[in-house]
Amino acid sequence: MTDPRLTEDMNLIADILGMPIVEELMQKLPGIEIKVPTLWTKENPLSRLSRETADLIISNFPGDKFYVPTRLQPFDKKIEARRLADEGKSPLDIALTLRISERYVRMLLAGKVLPRRFDERQLDIEDIIDLVR
Repeated sequence: MTDPRLTEDMNLIADILGMPIVEELMQKLPGIEIKVPTLWTKENPLSRLSRETADLIISNFPGDKFYVPTRLQPFDKKIEARRLADEGKSPLDIALTLRISERYVRMLLAGKVLPRRFDERQLDIEDIIDLVR
């Protein structure tokens, strides 16, 4: 089951080794490009993971190279929910894939979710940062 918020590499790792491995990678090695060695070494970035996780990655992806993103990618839940529904996924499957509630999936598919409104009186965070500089 692919997660639209993950890169292709992270989805492959999640499919083969599970999401907890991806979560550990993103927590301990964000923004790092990893060349998977054939043997565990202290010099490789994988040594910062638990030895069990590093050994799993090494045994499944020896010689591969992948990038660990710094965070999950944003996506449009409505578009993604519609795409999954068009693929024949049930609301339960869509909810689990997108990590949202089934109720919210039904609302997205029915078009009942309104876009967020912004209060024009509020300053944008970037404007505040510019004021401080």
